[in-house]
Amino acid sequence: MTICDLHRKRIFLTARACVGHPFRHQGRDPETGLDCVGLIVYVAKTLGLSGFDLTDYKKIPGREAISRYANAAGFEPRPKADMAPGDVVILKFGRYIEHSAIVSDRGIIHACEKYGRVVEHSLNEEWRTRISAAYVFPEWTSDSALNSSSNLSNDI
Repeated sequence: MTICDLHRKRIFLTARACVGHPFRHQGRDPETGLDCVGLIVYVAKTLGLSGFDLTDYKKIPGREAISRYANAAGFEPRPKADMAPGDVVILKFGRYIEHSAIVSDRGIIHACEKYGRVVEHSLNEEWRTRISAAYVFPEWTSDSALNSSSNLSNDI
């Protein structure tokens, strides 16, 4: 197992530790609740990968808002065909609504409002067709990235 593999495993194991915790819009703490973005932020902060956060977003984010958020936070895009456990995926529901999840060795982990908690399930064909983008967690985010939230519009 390489250092990269261990790094990726730490990402999805940290996310997996949140499974069963409640869903809460703009939540950032597993004990009080997480939303889909909050799960990513929690994992990144817990592992020291990024301190970037933005909580001033609508319950139903604007068009491509989560993708813009990932780019501003320093996540590196990667081809969907190359996604691997430990990556973040953006899923589309309808034409504009985005949702985020972390790829695991069993499927995906995400905070799901429908079920009221963080869940993990297989990445079957129905879920795979929803993936619009894949990203790699940043190794390190500079102070300039931490302050870039002011450059994002409020439709996130």
